[in-house]
Amino acid sequence: MTSTSITKFLAAATLAAVALSTSAEPLPPRLQGTWRITRVLPTHNTACWGKEQAQPLVGSTLTYREDAMVWKGGQVEVNDVTTRELTAEQFSEENRSADFSQLGIHARSVLEVDMQHEDADITGATTEVPGDSVLLVSPNRIVVSACGVYFEATKANTLSRASLRR
Repeated sequence: MTSTSITKFLAAATLAAVALSTSAEPLPPRLQGTWRITRVLPTHNTACWGKEQAQPLVGSTLTYREDAMVWKGGQVEVNDVTTRELTAEQFSEENRSADFSQLGIHARSVLEVDMQHEDADITGATTEVPGDSVLLVSPNRIVVSACGVYFEATKANTLSRASLRR
C-alpha cells in the first residue's frame, strides 16, 4: 500500500466511524418527569428475573431528568442519551421472544430512548438499571425493561384508558 492509499483509507475509516457514532442527544421532553409502574407485561421471552424480583417494582415510581434517572430511591447519573425510531419488525428481530403486540403497542413504530450510565445496584438483584431503555408508546404511557422483564408505566397523576379498563 502506498502512503496515498493509506491516507485515503484512514480518511474513509475516520468518516465511517463518525457516521456510525451518535452524539449525545437531549432526553426527550415528553419522557421527563415521574412515571408510575402499573404492571408487568406478559411476554414469552427469557428473563433473568422471576416474578419475585419483578412484582415488587409495580407501584413504584421512575423519574427521568435531563441528567439522571431515579427509581426506588436510587439515583443514577445519565452520561449519554440516544434515540431511534424502532419499528415492530426491528423490535421482534432484536427481541426474539417478545413483540409489540405482547407489550400492548399497536403502532408500527415507537421512539426508543437508551440512557448510558455506570452500573448501579438499584434493585439488589442485578447491576442492570431498570428503566434505562424506554419505549415511548404514547404521551402518557411508556414501556421499560429490566433483566428481560417488561413493565408498563403511566405518567404520574394521570390514568390511561388502558389502566382504567383493567
